[in-house]
Amino acid sequence: MARARTGQIVERDGKIYARVRFKDDSGKQRDIWRKADNRTHARQILRELLHEIENATAAKLDAANMTFEQLANHYITHYLQPAQYVGDKKVSGVRGVVPALCAVRPLVAHFASQKIRAITYGDMKSYKEARLKTPTRYGTQRSIAAVNKELSKAKRMFGIAVREQWLHRSPFANGESLIGDEEHRTRLLSREEEARLFAAIESEPKRAHLKGICMVALDCALRRGELFTLRWSDVNLERRTITVRAFNSKTARARTVAMTTRVYVELARLWLESAQDSGALVFGVTVSIKTAWKKICREAGIHDFHFHDCRATAISRMIAAGMSPAEVMRVSGHTTLRAFYIYVRTDLDAAFRAASILDTYLAQTSQMQSTLPETVN
Repeated sequence: MARARTGQIVERDGKIYARVRFKDDSGKQRDIWRKADNRTHARQILRELLHEIENATAAKLDAANMTFEQLANHYITHYLQPAQYVGDKKVSGVRGVVPALCAVRPLVAHFASQKIRAITYGDMKSYKEARLKTPTRYGTQRSIAAVNKELSKAKRMFGIAVREQWLHRSPFANGESLIGDEEHRTRLLSREEEARLFAAIESEPKRAHLKGICMVALDCALRRGELFTLRWSDVNLERRTITVRAFNSKTARARTVAMTTRVYVELARLWLESAQDSGALVFGVTVSIKTAWKKICREAGIHDFHFHDCRATAISRMIAAGMSPAEVMRVSGHTTLRAFYIYVRTDLDAAFRAASILDTYLAQTSQMQSTLPETVN
């Protein structure tokens, strides 16, 4: 293959491009353009292009024309397929195909026919800013978490392109992380609010199944999906344990949690009132409880409390009770401290306890200093 000896930095419509023109093995003239963030970036791209052209095959060079939409279609076809399992272990695919597709669609709509090699870090940063300014279909502010999910999918796709050698370097690797800076919730349920919550549940017979759901969430820190897929075969009333199967766990890892006394009493009651089919769902929920949850919280006078906050409340209570983070992580199913600490929240009582502890410490240190002998010069 003839080696390109030179390249050019070209400015068009206020944008900077790196351009290399050469002939391949077949004598076909090729022209490669890549968008750059600035002239320094363009010179780096030119060096990479010249090296790539010298070592690449024609097939790889054809990938220079791959559009983002083509990359997305490859990702959807080969990666966004329903999860496949061997026993309880996921070996391929994804569990949430629909949510993943929802995160990919706005990316395709934005970048569409743009060549993947022309997409820069700056383009991804601009996409993030534009999405945050775009309201949801309900007219509300789009959350950082929602945009992070879209960016995570884009990062995954560019990673695949690099692995397949369709792309030399992911645009996400050319700057600081674009994924993060989420505003994490700090809401916890107080014991007084909890009493009002259960009173609202018990006031309506049709809500009876929600009592056990809330109780297990508050005492055992199970996720919503783990609660809804829990079967009686996973409940051991004799040992007073609940097993979360790997198949149903977000992290694909099984774990066993112990019941509190009130959870045991409630599940034992539900078992006696059920058809006692070990394969049946414990709570019988096959649809969302979102509407019922909002109504219960409204009746109980509980504001800005999401169902998932029950899990954070459980974890925070365990920490406040003196359990170590490692012990609590075994119960909650977290695999990283970073994710775990998002759920460890402090309330006003914790703030006062911290102040009291510091008062005691300062008093003790002051007393120690006052009893020290004076130095003699």
